Order: sequence, then structure tokens, then C-alpha cells
Amino acid sequence: MAEQPLRVLLLDGELTFRGSSLLTLRIARGLEKRELETALVCTSCSGLDPSLLHGVRLHEIPGLDVPVWGRLVARTIYRDIKDQRPDVIHLLDSRLLHTASRLAEKLKRPLLLSVGGHDEAESLNLRSPVPQLRTIISVSDSVQSRLPPGPVMDKLEKQVILPGVEVPDSTGIDQPLDDDRPPVIGMAGPLEVIKGASFFLRACHRVVEAGLDIRIVIAGSGPEEHSLRQLAASLDLSRRLTFVDGGVSMTGYLSAIDIFCLPSLQQGIGVLMLEAMALGRPVIASGVGGVLSVIQDRENGLIVPPSDSRQLADRIIELLRNRDTARSIAAAGRQLVSSRFREDRMLDQLISLYREVQPATPRSDEILPVHGRASSRDRS
Repeated sequence: MAEQPLRVLLLDGELTFRGSSLLTLRIARGLEKRELETALVCTSCSGLDPSLLHGVRLHEIPGLDVPVWGRLVARTIYRDIKDQRPDVIHLLDSRLLHTASRLAEKLKRPLLLSVGGHDEAESLNLRSPVPQLRTIISVSDSVQSRLPPGPVMDKLEKQVILPGVEVPDSTGIDQPLDDDRPPVIGMAGPLEVIKGASFFLRACHRVVEAGLDIRIVIAGSGPEEHSLRQLAASLDLSRRLTFVDGGVSMTGYLSAIDIFCLPSLQQGIGVLMLEAMALGRPVIASGVGGVLSVIQDRENGLIVPPSDSRQLADRIIELLRNRDTARSIAAAGRQLVSSRFREDRMLDQLISLYREVQPATPRSDEILPVHGRASSRDRS
């Protein structure tokens, strides 16, 4: 008798234009392509470019992240799927751990938790056993090292699975820094203080003061947008600067820029940085967290100290004035991503882990049902 395909329930919070959300969608889409029956439940995905949702069986269930309401939602999900249970529940937002563990306990199914950032890892102070939790997956050694030790944590399996991205064929990639137009300097992600966008703008101001004609693009949204617009106006950058929200095509945005900057003050690893490198864009990044496990300074990218707009500006100017160097660094970065951070490699590791923890209990062959606002782009 043929082996049943794995059935996986992915749980996440709000999906926005940030690396962790794009990684969740890439996992869901990739598992479906591997013919695993996969459902992704999130609290919201409004504002994302529709192309990011293609091929994903997505269900929006608001309230899943609200403590009291979340328990009621978990009971509803349980009633929906108790007769067609998943083999594995994979949680991608630790804030939903209590709700996810209750659901896993009722379904008697193993729970895996992915952790993508240092703050998230440090806040995971498990004081009592979490029902059904088997493994904590970190996106980098740096993130895993921040997991707080303790009697409960020490008993759990821990594994690092590097994020994977799609690496397109080189024939479809435009060379950065085309001489026919002003170069575009960009960053992407949620507009939060920790992402360092203010230092990015101050660096761009220094580049302009050095006499270089540039265009600036910031992709993302968040609580800092208003203050960033005010800062840009005070630096006389408004006419050079474009803000784009999460509705933009991520690949289209990254392909349109010439230099990608990651000025974060903390960073688990930098999924959007990997996406930019895969598209042959030279990267300048803060030397923090998991970034240092990816970027070798002056080999496949440039490293600057966090919150140092002067050095960030100097590195941008260096690449603009030495375009062959910029393209060489970009090519080396793309090669690194191709060898270490491919989507297929990530999926292989995840599926292997799913099979390792899946229960031996037989299940029905009916399709995993989850109610809520289902995406109209399911399996498209």
C-alpha cells in the first residue's frame, strides 16, 4: 500500500511584508508543490501582494492571537479537523504557542515551533511543559543561542534549519547599477525602530551630500512610517524617496533596486537580504546576529556597524564608484545563496523532521478542512 502523503497544519499570526511572513508563505507553497496536504491558518494577510499568496491554501481566522478568543477559535478548529487530523502542527509565531499547544493536545498531534528572531527566542521562557511540543526550529545558530536555558527548554529537541529562497536562472536577472539611470538604493521590511530605517535615510543623505545622484526606495509599512517621512523631509530627500507598501511585488521591487541595505539593529538572519542576494543584488548589512553567518565582508557583501550611518554611507559610495566590485560582490552573494539557502534544501529538512515526529496512528484520507475566510487563490 502506498505511503500516505503527510498532512501539515501551519499556524501563524498576521502576515505582512516582512521576511518571516514571506518565509511562511514560501514554506506553505513549497510543501504543496511536494504534494504534502498543507493548510495555512493566519490571523490576517491583508495588504500583501496577491502573487505572494498563489499556491497557498490559506485561511484567515481573526482572533487566533487574542488569549481568550484564541481558546474559542482553537476549539472551533478542533471541531473542524478532529476527524481529518493533521500529522503535524507547525507553529511559526511563538505568540500563539498557548493556543497551538492546546489544539495539539486535543488532537494528540506533535507540535513544532519555528523561531525567527532574537527577541522572540529570548522571550520563550518556558516555565512549565508545553503539551505536544517536540522541537524548536531556529533560523540561525545566533537565534538558537538566545533560547533561555531551563528544565523545560533543556528537554526539547532544538534544530537549526536555514531559511530557503528561490534562486532564479541567471539569464533572467538584470545587472545592477546600469549606467543609463540613477542608481536605486533600497531597504525592505517592517518600519520599526529596530530595523534601522532612520540610519538608512541619514546614510542616503550623506551620499547625496557627496555629490551622487541616487533614488531611494523603502518597502514596507509600520509605526515608524510617519516619523521617517518627516526625517526624509528634514534631510531634503523627499523628491528622491519612494515608500511602497506590502502590496508591491517583492521580486519586482528587489529587481528594481541596485544596492540592498539591511541596517537592522538586531537580525535573526535576514530573509529579505537572502532574496536580494538571490536576485544578484549587492548587499550592505549591519554586522548583527545571524547576518554574520551569511555575509563575509568584502567577499559576498559588505558589513557595517549597526546604527552607523556614516559607515553605511561610505560603503554605498564605495559600491557606486566601483561598479565592477559591486557586481563581483553581488555574484558571490548569489552563489552563496544558491549553495546554502535554496528553498529545496529547507523543504527537505522540514519534511524529514515532520516524518520523524509524525504519529503512527492511522488517519482518514479526507482533505484537511479548516473554516474561516479561505483565500480565493487556493492552489492557483
